[in-house]
Amino acid sequence: MPFCVALAAGLLFGAGCTRVSEQASRNSAHPGTIPGELRVGFYESLDNLNPLLSLQSYVGEVELLIFSGLVTYDDHYRLVPDVATDVPTLRNGGISADGLTITYHLRHGVLFSDGAPLTSADVAYTWQQLENPDNNAPNREPAERVRTIETPDPYTVVVRLKAPYSPFVSSFLRNGYTPAGGILPKHLLGGYSDLNHAQYNLKPVGSGPFVVESWEPGLKLTLAANARYWRGAPKLKRIVISIIPDENSLLFALRAHDIDFDYNVPESQYDQLKGLDGIRVSVEPSFSLEHIKFNCGRAPLSDVRVRQAIAYAIDWSGMARRIYRGLGVQGMADVRPDSWAYNPAVVPYPYDPARARGLLRQAGWAPGADGVLSKDGRALALKMITVVGAPVRLKAEELVQQDLKAIGVEVDVHNYPANLVFATFANNGVLTRGNYDLALVTMDLDQDPDNSINLSPDQLPPRGQNRSFFVDEQVGHWEAAAERTYDPALRRHYYMLVQQRVHDALPFHGIVWRPSINAYSENMSGYRPGAANDFWNSYDWSI
Repeated sequence: MPFCVALAAGLLFGAGCTRVSEQASRNSAHPGTIPGELRVGFYESLDNLNPLLSLQSYVGEVELLIFSGLVTYDDHYRLVPDVATDVPTLRNGGISADGLTITYHLRHGVLFSDGAPLTSADVAYTWQQLENPDNNAPNREPAERVRTIETPDPYTVVVRLKAPYSPFVSSFLRNGYTPAGGILPKHLLGGYSDLNHAQYNLKPVGSGPFVVESWEPGLKLTLAANARYWRGAPKLKRIVISIIPDENSLLFALRAHDIDFDYNVPESQYDQLKGLDGIRVSVEPSFSLEHIKFNCGRAPLSDVRVRQAIAYAIDWSGMARRIYRGLGVQGMADVRPDSWAYNPAVVPYPYDPARARGLLRQAGWAPGADGVLSKDGRALALKMITVVGAPVRLKAEELVQQDLKAIGVEVDVHNYPANLVFATFANNGVLTRGNYDLALVTMDLDQDPDNSINLSPDQLPPRGQNRSFFVDEQVGHWEAAAERTYDPALRRHYYMLVQQRVHDALPFHGIVWRPSINAYSENMSGYRPGAANDFWNSYDWSI
């Protein structure tokens, strides 16, 4: 069943889920265009250019520009080869019958941008750095599933797993995946005991279509075409990414044609963008779940009754319709409605303030003279966070404040720049350190329904990214059981159970599967939206 997105403007994808692309005109090149140079706007600042040390989805996009992986996703969410010649499967013999051995064959002639060849030694080295405990990697999945990596020749990589792990091929060194989807150069980094503060991180060398010309952290990243790229030199001469940490300012820059590509546009700007001269707008389904994360690791949200009360007190459907403009499909748990593993019984909590008040009474919270609930002398006040500069999320926070105030719960909003919200544990990330009660963020997921990295009890920070601090041994068992089998029916059984537990225990509550909305100059060619990562074929772009 196609995953379709209803458009607030009254457009609906039909049975074939037609992709939407709007443009105002088809004039000749706009005078603001710089031929051969694509100017991109990001509202999130990048925390690192070394993907081994980052979890940011924006860093994943930049990774596709600078690095190569073994595999990647195309614009139909198909796993396709990158520097591997084939995607390993049971059918082609790349995955052994027992599921323990994965074999990759590398393309000949792939070079890093400095001219050194990319070989199996670089693949093994990248895995070793993910496993290196001295590196501040945000997690070590799926590298820690590997027992050994053998490199019998420069173009063969033989991975021996500790146990069968069905999501391995879709995540291991998949370009655009963080941490470490890109293959690192052993010849440049092999002498380091750790990569945390290596100069390389400021100007990394990869084997992707572009090379880093300059980086001013928080301001601008300039990339030049890599003449040694294995597919051939890209059509663009340069990509300039400007950090503009406010979505309204990005819209103004696009309107003035100071940028050519506004990446990850908020739903609230969709109608305005459709009317801009010389601009196309793409709206594509995605695997990004906009959600509110509950910090289960500290009071008062350590009490599941309080979490459930909050879920009943929030008007999820109203939020999806009014704040997110009906441009995404509602979802409660972490499997998209068109997935083979989706549990249709798991739906958003209904808006029921009376039930919310009843649960809070059961949990011992009583209203004070000012109407705010308290217990043992402590007011029921929650700290809510999101990324600064995102008006849609600010409005969503206001709605949450209003809904929770109506049942006697105070919500104090404290928002931070993206590079602080998503920073690693070692860099005191707000999420990884648990410095919040409610967090309005996006969970970037994959076609494969495995989500153990966000849910399993053995994936608490700093080891993993279970940043809800949700400890449920049964969920851990189900996730592990699903990973050990390649049987889709058995995997579906376990994921159905996980989704039901997510609904009942509430480590998070989904709002919508956000569509990927991008606005770009009509003078830009070759852009093929609809992929897990929008920059997947940047080598084919031109302007």
